[in-house]
Amino acid sequence: MSIKYKWLAGKLKEMTEKYRNAGIEKLPTEQELCSRYHVSRQTVRQALSILEDSRLIVRRQGSGSYITGLSTDPSRNTISVLISDDQEYIYPGVLSDIRSELDKNGFSCRVHITGNRTETEYQILLGLLDTPPLGVIAEGCKSALPSPNLDLYRRLVKKGTSVVFLHNYYPALQDSLYVKDDNTGGSAMLVRHLAERGHISIGGIFKTDDLQGIERYQGFVETMRTLHLNTADEKIGWFDSRDQYALETSRNASFLRAVAKEVLSSCTAVVCYNDMIAYYLMQELRQAGYRLPEDMAVAAFDNTYLSSYGPVSVTTLSHKPHEMGTLAARTLIQRIKGLPADPQEVPWKLNLKESTAHSV
Repeated sequence: MSIKYKWLAGKLKEMTEKYRNAGIEKLPTEQELCSRYHVSRQTVRQALSILEDSRLIVRRQGSGSYITGLSTDPSRNTISVLISDDQEYIYPGVLSDIRSELDKNGFSCRVHITGNRTETEYQILLGLLDTPPLGVIAEGCKSALPSPNLDLYRRLVKKGTSVVFLHNYYPALQDSLYVKDDNTGGSAMLVRHLAERGHISIGGIFKTDDLQGIERYQGFVETMRTLHLNTADEKIGWFDSRDQYALETSRNASFLRAVAKEVLSSCTAVVCYNDMIAYYLMQELRQAGYRLPEDMAVAAFDNTYLSSYGPVSVTTLSHKPHEMGTLAARTLIQRIKGLPADPQEVPWKLNLKESTAHSV
């Protein structure tokens, strides 16, 4: 008996690998296994217990045995997360949600900080190629620019690593699987809200080297034109990752000072790339003599603590609590199991606050 159930456990391990590659999540029933391998139900249950102890399957009472997607090699079950930061802004919450969802499914998590630098991303990916994990969740670096690291992602996939991009993706990487914001829809929501408050001269501040910035600009311009509002280039301010780094590390807001003076002088409202930009822009506007929100309505993305940190709270967009990180982890686990998984854009919700309370 002992030899038979161990032999059967080996056969079932092979089955889990074949099923995972074929996108089949559920093992045959105990009765079907008894008939297929000509063994008793006790033998089947002992063999399934071995797979369950190895975390290759999970048994659900009254439903059956389901493949977890975990590897027999424990080192492969640590999911690598490449992300710009782990301490500031939205990142601690997103990482917490990713860890929680991975842990519930038997996976561990290792976080790699890229600083949104392609060279750092390159070094991290090279290290992963030595011992490829089952999965990677990656926030692309400067995703609006041509990436020099696409070949490394392709090599990881060839070695059996599933990849899900978070917040953005690389358009040149064909068939990318991602979980990101509905950026064009978000800008449309903000522009329409400001127009409903009577604003017809609306400016924007967007990021040049990340896909989120380009998409938010696209949604902004498309909606302005749909509403027959002026979209002059002079009403758009741009910044890049170096500007953002200077703002975060040394509070250098010189680019926002220039935007307040040169870009927004003829505007009564502005759509900002995120809450951080909105927060520091409002400081520059107040120093320039603007009354807020009477002279300038401000709207942004992300609904972080910064949207309520200043003397005037900022109208901003948010997702459902825990949505982005949890969805990214679930999507990756689906892909690891060989199950269908599609790119997803997460819709926004408008949070009305003081910065757009004044009508024109």
